[in-house]
Amino acid sequence: MANLNGKYQVRVLGLEDYQALTACQNACPLGTDTKRYLKAITEGDYEKAFLIARQTNPLVSVCSRVCTAPCEKNCRKGAEGSPVDIRALKRFACDQHGVASPRDVAQRLDEYTRNDELLSDRTGNHILTISKWVQKAREKMVADKPSPRVAVVGSGPAGLAAAHDLALLGYRVTIFEAAPQPGGQLMTGIPGFRLPKEIVMQEIDAILKLGVELKLNSPIGGNVSLEDLRSQGYESIFITVGLQDPLKLALEGSDLKGVYTGIEYVREHDHMIVGKRCLVIGGGGVAIDCAQHAIRQGAAQVSLACLESWDTMPASLADKEDAQEEGIAFFPSLGPQRVIGQDGSVTGVEFLRVSSVFDADGKFNPTFIPDSKTILLADTVILAVGQASTIPSLKGMSGLELTPNGLIRAHDDLSTNLPGVFAGGDDRWRFGRNATDAIADGQKAARAIHGYLSGNKVQVSKKGFLRPVSSDFVNTRCETIPAARIPKREPGERIRSKEEITLGFAEEEARHQAARCRQCNIQTVFDPSRCLRCGTCVDTCANGALRLVRLADIQGDDKVAKVAGSVAKSAAGKGMTAIIKDDSRCASCGMCARRCPGGAIVMAEFYCQEEWE
Repeated sequence: MANLNGKYQVRVLGLEDYQALTACQNACPLGTDTKRYLKAITEGDYEKAFLIARQTNPLVSVCSRVCTAPCEKNCRKGAEGSPVDIRALKRFACDQHGVASPRDVAQRLDEYTRNDELLSDRTGNHILTISKWVQKAREKMVADKPSPRVAVVGSGPAGLAAAHDLALLGYRVTIFEAAPQPGGQLMTGIPGFRLPKEIVMQEIDAILKLGVELKLNSPIGGNVSLEDLRSQGYESIFITVGLQDPLKLALEGSDLKGVYTGIEYVREHDHMIVGKRCLVIGGGGVAIDCAQHAIRQGAAQVSLACLESWDTMPASLADKEDAQEEGIAFFPSLGPQRVIGQDGSVTGVEFLRVSSVFDADGKFNPTFIPDSKTILLADTVILAVGQASTIPSLKGMSGLELTPNGLIRAHDDLSTNLPGVFAGGDDRWRFGRNATDAIADGQKAARAIHGYLSGNKVQVSKKGFLRPVSSDFVNTRCETIPAARIPKREPGERIRSKEEITLGFAEEEARHQAARCRQCNIQTVFDPSRCLRCGTCVDTCANGALRLVRLADIQGDDKVAKVAGSVAKSAAGKGMTAIIKDDSRCASCGMCARRCPGGAIVMAEFYCQEEWE
C-alpha cells in the first residue's frame, strides 16, 4: 500500500515475521502447532494430530475444552466472520486418541520425527527438546548423586505443568495441595458440564506416573512454612496457589441470607440451597457458570445482570448463547446499588442504568444514569464479580515480597525476592487469565528452576527453515468449505443430565472443518533469476496480494535497500521492477506458483525450531 509520498513501504521478513504470519500459533501462549495438527486431521492421521497438539501442552485434553482459544480469535479467516474452530478440532483429536503418558508421547514423536525431520515446529518447552536435554545432561551427571528436590505449592494448571517438565528434566518433584483433591480451579472452579472431572484426573495421573509425588490436604504457609520446606531438603520452590478469595462488593444488604459469592457457589453449589428465583451479578465466564449451575439445581427463573453491555461482557458469545438457550435472562448495563430483603433474607437487588463502565482514561469507573432505578426480584443472589487478593492464602510465607494488591511480586523469569523461590499463575497476575497462560507460566518456571539448580541459565536459540512443498500444491479448497456449528446437546437434555454442553465433531465433519485452515505457514518464495516480469502472478492472485511495481517506488530499512540493490544489478536490461506481496491478503492457495510461466515461484513451508543451550 502506498504512503503519502507515493512510496510502497516494504520489509524483508525475518524469523519473527514468519512466525507472526501464522497468527493462530503466534497467539497461543504455548506455541501449539495448530496448523499442522489441523492438517493431520484433514489427512485422517489422528494420532499424529494428537501428538502435535500434545508436544508442548501437558494438559492438552483439558485445554481442548476450556481454553479461551486465542488462536481462533487471531485466525485470519476470522476477518470473514468464520474462524476455524481450532479448539473443537483439538478436542476431536484428543477424544480420538485419549490421554497418553508423557514418555509414550515423547517416544512416538521421536519415531515420527525420524521419518520426517521437520514434523512440526519445536518451540517452547517441547517434550522432545526436554528429552534431548535430559539425555545430554545424563551423560555429564556424576554417578550416584541424587537429583535435587523441588516443591510445587499448588496443583492447578501452572503447578501441574511445572511438575511435568521438572520431572522430565530429572528432578524429584513433590506437589503440595491444600485441598483434598488435586487440580485447583480445573476441579473446583470449572463446572463438569464444561470440563468432565475424569479428564482432569486422567491428565493428572499421567503426570504423577513420571514419579511426581502428590500430597493432598497439605497447605503451605500455615503450620508448614517455606523455611520448613527448605529444611526438608527442597532446594527450590514454585508457588502457584491461585486466587482463592472472592472479590467483595461493598453493597448494602450483601450479608443477607441467600446472598453468595460466585467462587464459593461454584465450589460448593451441591451443598447450597438455591431458591426458585436466582439472580447472578457479573458479566464474566464465572457468572455464566453460576447461572447455569442454578438452573441445573432446579431454579425456576434465573437472571444475570452486569455493568457491561451485551457486546462488551467479558463472557464469550458462545457461553452467552448457551445460557440463553437454557432460558437464562440477561439484563446488561445495570449497576447494583443495594441488596434488599425482608426478615433477614434477600428479596431482590436495586440497580441503576449504566451510562459508562470506563472513564476517559480507560480506567474502571462506572457512572450511572440518575433516576433510572430498577429492582430485580430474587430469593437467591450470587455475586460473581471476580477473584481477589491472595494475602489470606499466603500467611506464613514470611519474607515473600507482595504487591499492594496482595499478589506475589515476581520477575519475568518468575523468580521472587527469595533465592530459589519462584511464583506463577494467578497469584502473580492482577486479573485471572487463560488456562494456557497458567500452563505457560509453569513451563517458564520449570526452565528457570532448572537454570537455578544447574547453575547455568537455559539459553534458547531459534532457527527458521523454508522447505519446498510438492510442485502440484494447491490449497483452494479451504476457501470453499462453509463453517459448521459445533454439535451440542439439546438444552433440556443437558440441564437434566448435567453432562457436557458440547459434543464435538463427528469424524467426517472434523476432517471437513480442519480443511478450512489456510495453512498460513506456507509461503511464496520468488527466484528473481527466473522471473519474466510478465505479471501473470499478479493477474492470477484473486486476493490482490501481489503487485508489480517500479523498484524506485519501494522503500524500507537497510535490508530492503540491500535487496533492492541486488535486484537492480540482476535486472540490467530487463527493467527496474519488483514484485511486492501483501501478506495480510495472501491465502496460501499456491495458484501464483502453478501459473508462473517461468517457474520463478515455489511454495514453501515455514518451520521454527528452538534449541536449549
